[in-house]
Amino acid sequence: MRHLKIYRAIRLIQRTGSIRKAAENLAISPSALNRSVQSFEEELGLPVFDRVPGGVRLTMAGELLLNLLDRHLVAFDDLRA
Repeated sequence: MRHLKIYRAIRLIQRTGSIRKAAENLAISPSALNRSVQSFEEELGLPVFDRVPGGVRLTMAGELLLNLLDRHLVAFDDLRA
């Protein structure tokens, strides 16, 4: 379930546009969340976010990843129901 946690964190980062804001919502430090994202990006072999002044934005790979994960998460939730 480790990947579900990072997926949900990435989705929250995408929604807020900021690792800091997402970390506040998750009640963890921004540095811990950033390390988790970087570790996931290394495992994936692709950057999920572009770090830009004032926040982050999804890369093309990040957009594709979240679209794919959204579909799979719906199926996973259906399976659990």
